[in-house]
Order: sequence, then C-alpha cells, then structure tokens
Amino acid sequence: MAMTPLVQEKNLVFRLDAGNASYAFQVTPDGRLQHLYWGPKVEALEELTRLNGKNPYPTEPSLDPQDNQCWREHQLWEFAPEDIGVYAPATATVRSAQGTQVTDPRYVSYRTFPGKPALPGLPASYGQEEECQTLEVLLEDPATRVQFLLRYTAFRNLPVLARSLAITNRGDAPVELRRAASLTTDFCHESLDVVYFDGFWGKERCFHREPLQGGLKVLESTRGLSGHAMNPSVILCERTATEEAGRAYGALLVYSGSFAIEVDQSPLYRTRLNLGLHPQCFQWLLNPGDSFQTPEALQGFSAAGLGTLSRAFHDFLRNHLIPRQWRDAPRPILINNWEAMHFDFSKEKLVKLARTAKANGVELLVLDDGWFGKRNNDRNALGDWIPNQEKLDGTMGELADAIRAEGLKFGLWFEPEMISRDSDLFRKHPDWAIQTPGHSLSYHRFQYMLDFSRPEVVDYVFDTISQVIQEAKLDYMKWDANREMTEVGSLALPPEQQGEVAHRYVLGLYDLYQRLTRRFPQMLIEGCSAGGGRFDAGILAFSPQFWTSDNSDAFSRLFIQYGTSFFYPCSAMGAHVAVNWFPQRYSPVETRAAVAFAGTFGYELDLDRMPPEELAQVKAQCQFYHQCHHLVQNGDYYRLTSPYENNTVAWMHLAKDKSLCLLTVVFVRYDAAYAGENLRLPGLDPQATYSDGTHTWPGNLLIQAGYPVTTPKNGDMLSLQILLQKE
Repeated sequence: MAMTPLVQEKNLVFRLDAGNASYAFQVTPDGRLQHLYWGPKVEALEELTRLNGKNPYPTEPSLDPQDNQCWREHQLWEFAPEDIGVYAPATATVRSAQGTQVTDPRYVSYRTFPGKPALPGLPASYGQEEECQTLEVLLEDPATRVQFLLRYTAFRNLPVLARSLAITNRGDAPVELRRAASLTTDFCHESLDVVYFDGFWGKERCFHREPLQGGLKVLESTRGLSGHAMNPSVILCERTATEEAGRAYGALLVYSGSFAIEVDQSPLYRTRLNLGLHPQCFQWLLNPGDSFQTPEALQGFSAAGLGTLSRAFHDFLRNHLIPRQWRDAPRPILINNWEAMHFDFSKEKLVKLARTAKANGVELLVLDDGWFGKRNNDRNALGDWIPNQEKLDGTMGELADAIRAEGLKFGLWFEPEMISRDSDLFRKHPDWAIQTPGHSLSYHRFQYMLDFSRPEVVDYVFDTISQVIQEAKLDYMKWDANREMTEVGSLALPPEQQGEVAHRYVLGLYDLYQRLTRRFPQMLIEGCSAGGGRFDAGILAFSPQFWTSDNSDAFSRLFIQYGTSFFYPCSAMGAHVAVNWFPQRYSPVETRAAVAFAGTFGYELDLDRMPPEELAQVKAQCQFYHQCHHLVQNGDYYRLTSPYENNTVAWMHLAKDKSLCLLTVVFVRYDAAYAGENLRLPGLDPQATYSDGTHTWPGNLLIQAGYPVTTPKNGDMLSLQILLQKE
C-alpha cells in the first residue's frame, strides 16, 4: 500500500511518517517555512501548529505583524532565511547581481508522488514506490527569482528521511550561490548532548559526547575530502539517553568532499542543525536557467536510545544506499599482500601466498601497490596505470589466471585520483594537477591530486584503468586516496568559477565511480583513503565496504570500530587480522580475529611465515566466519559496553529473526580482582530459550540478568566468542 504525506490544505501543514517517527512543518501566513515537530509518530496534524510560535516575551502584548522582526530568531525554521533577523546559520545564501545576500524565499507550491527520484550527478538513497513517498515543496525569492525545491522522502519501515535542496535561477541576471545546506532542522530543547566523531590517521572516528552549549559549534572538513579529522555525521540526544533508552536525532551527509555541520543554540534554547557543503570551500555561479543540486542528507530518529538509532541507519544504508547487487551477496575473505611484501613481490611469491591462502580458507588475493609503471617505491608512477610486465613476469592477465588456478579470486590496488611528479602522465600533462597559478604545488605523500573537475581527466583515468580491469577480469578493486586538497584551483575554469573546483572534483569522482560500477558490475570495490579518511555514505553508494583504518592493531580497532558503528553497518567496515602493530602491546591471533569479525573479514600478513599453530587457527577462523558471516552482514548490531568506559569490551550480532546470536567479548587488561560479570543481551526473543552448546538459557533471563562471562586465562587482550542458538 502506498504512503502519502499528510497535508492540511487550509493551513498548509505537512506531516511525513517514516517508520515509527513523524516529521512536520508549516507554511506561515507570509509564505515562509517553519518547523513544527520531529519525534515519535503522532496522529495530530492541525494541533501541531500550536507547537511553534510561542511568544518569547509573555508579559508583552501581541506584536503587530508589521513589526515582527524580534520574533524571527525565536522561531523554529524549516528553511532558514539569510539576513532578515534570523541570526543562526541560513539554509542558503544567494548573492544577487547587486551584491546583496538577503535570501528570503516564499512558498509557491507542493507535490507528492510515490517512490524516490535520483539526484543528478550525486549518489543518493533509493526506494521502490511501495517503500517510500516523496514530498517536494517549492519556494521562490521574490527579489532574485531564485527558486528552492526542498525534497523529502519518507521510508515506510524505517524512521529515516532523505533530504536535499535544488536551487534554480529563474531570474534574468546571474547570481552567486554562497551557501547551500542539504538539511535545516530546528529544535526547542533545553538539555541536549551532541555526539560526533573526529580523529586522524590511524585513529579514525573517535567518539565524543558533550553537553550542547550556547553559541555556534561547527563540525567540519575543509580538506576537499570528508577526511580523517571529522566524519560527516552527528547525533543530538537527550542528556539521559543511553544505548537503549532516550530520544536521539541523527543526521548523515551523503557526500565525500568538504562539509559543515553547524549546531547553533540560541539563549532561548532554539537549536539549529544545518548539514551540507562547507560555505568556506564553496561558491557556485548560477546563470539564468541554471540549477544546482545539493548532496543528500539523511536524518533518523529513535525514542529508544542510541543503539536503536544506529540499527535504523544500518538497515537504511544496507537496504537503500549500497549497490543493490551487494546487499545480500557474501563478501569474500581476502588476503592483501602489502604487509607481507610491500613493493618486494614477484609472481612466484604471489602464487605461493595464494596457494597457502586457499588451503586455509581464504577466497581472494589482493595485489596492492607496486604493480604498474616504474613503481618500486611511493615516489613515482601514480597515473601510469600500465602493468609492469617485467616485475609481474608476464602480463596482468597471466598473473590473474595463475592466481585463479590456485582457486582464489583476484583483486588490485589503485589510486585513481592521484599523480606522481615523477610520472609519464605528469610530464605530459602538468596542467592536470589541481593548482592555483602563481603558487607552488604542495607535494604530499610524494603526489599531487588530479583535477577531476575536468571531464577529460576523468575520461583518461576511466579508459586506462578499464583496460587493466578488463585484462585481469578483476573480482575486486581497492580504491585508495592518500592525500587531501591544497592550492585548490583549476587551469580549465575562469576566475569567477574557481570557487566551484572542490565540488566539481567530487562530482568527477562520483562520475568515475558510476562509470566503473556500470561497466564492471561484478567487481567489488572497497574504498580506502589512507585508511579510513573518506569513510562516508557518498562512497558507500558505490563501494559497499570501506577500509576502516590502516591501523589494524586490535586494541586500537576496538575504539575505531566502536565509533564507526554509530552510523555505518558492520558490512561496510573492512576489518582484517594483521601482525601485532606495536610489539609492546601483544594481542593473540584469536583476539585479532575476534575484533576483525566485527566487519568484512580478511588478513594483512604473510601466511607463509606464520607458526603452524597460528596457521591452523586461520583455517578455523575462516570456517567460523563462514558459519556466521550473515550475522555480521545483515544482522542487528548491539554495542554492549564502551571501550572508553570499560575494561571488558563487548558487542553482539543478532539475526533478524533472533534465531542466532554471536557474542564477542575482549578483556583488555588483566585485572587480578576481576571475577567475571553478567552481560545483558538486549534484542533476544524473551519467550525463547538459547543454547551455547553447553547450557540452555531462557531468553528473558539473558535480556534482564545477562550472560555470565569471565576471562579464559590471565593476560591482556584475551577474548571470547560465543554462539547462542535459539532452540
């Protein structure tokens, strides 16, 4: 049965129901949009209009409509105007031909329709007509005649809305777009916490939760990539909210470039949430008739805690964003040769590794950096995507055939967006690097960034990479990006459009992704950006999994994967067993595997150098992962304890039908006084019984009292993994 957004024609009140949540806003008598409600599902419609517009000065008489400026900053806005007395960040800012920036559009019309349209040139969520319904509301600024089309899609079974904004110049003169948020939502709440995820290389998505204070807080990336420093996601929640209780509001940007999340709280506890392109890194020339489309933003709600909000986003990204062909397809257990060989590899070494890997349950071998051009270190040849036949002892196709003859699939590492100064491509096309005339090019990681704002550059990369993919019949591609933007400019754009370079670059990136996935739909692409530096929903629309971090240390990964899990499903997290990164902090191979089981599983080490007893464990680990990989890929994920607060770190994966549960526990540091504890397991069937192979437990007992765990022996970084089967 189709969904229909509820519209009260008399007062132009709009209400969208998504899962067990409702979202509502209204057209005011003067044609502006004001926010009304976002929370648990409600049936009222007309009564919602009473929620906004309360006089902030109750002792004062009612104000004349002609003298209403002091009201404006106290309203809850759905589209926040610019420079009319609404002092929190605006939704959009248009600089007119006269040089002014007042942006105050008024209501024109609305329409609703089943399903969800794609966004031109941008990744976006998808849904069938029976799964979702879209509402479009059109506004126009009477002075500039710039139109703003707000698009909302509500999904029937999940408390998630997809939002975007399209801006069209219907006037007779060019205008300049200076700000374009994908989402504006206002709150009226006195005590909110803000949850966000920052970091750097090897320490991505660190969890932070702090009380929201008065004034403006900006979570941002100005790096041209979403970047290590801040993830394009945020949660606002009640101060008392926990994993399983309390209201939580989440927002996630489907974008891979510079962004800004603005959270502004006024003295009267009006809180503005803006999410979109970073205004510092963006401007766009709109000639008459031109349009601009913002990236999509996703907003989700939970009345039952942070864990419930996370599971809603996990289901949404799995079912409505990642490529359809990878939603249910099992992901192969892979081994990457980098940690084993670096640049010092040969065909003989690779075939030997493939043989050992196959014998122990691995399914895919990935040849990392060094296979192309004169690439024997990280200082040259990026951009020269021609296989080095001398190093490979033959063609790439012959190497791929040799690996497949051992029973494994085959994959390659690429860094398509970069160019080495010492490369044939740079010598031929130095103008293809991102650069600003008159300034030197910053040389980072011994490379520059290719100017993907230029279609001819994207065409060249697509053609050269496609030849390699086709020759090797690749099953897998690791897409890396090891630096960020500096001296942002393009030699192909006029001065008045230089502010468009960073966004045009991202559009070029998406164009390359889309062309490759369409031409090679069987090839699994895993995203990477110096580890987890561009782990965002924009990339996941093309790559169903992303290398979570270059840091594979089990202790570090407890924190990295914990933070990542608040928005992104475990099926998106590349997680591998590696050698112990830090000799002073040893983790047994069992624990390294237990931690890696929380994502798409694989190995980053030399199997041929492992002790026989550890190699036997590899084989057992692969067998066990096959037994329960569907839990990781499609089940519900529960954070049971936090690594920031607990010495015992625990999580679980639960099948959707509650028939099977994988409980993982890591005992970080040995504690002589630790006598074990009972871990409560929410989400199980309270009416059922569960068996761990030795004992049978009532489901309600495991939910309320918990499952007893204790460290298997004395030592640091020990682990347990327990399968609980519903009887």
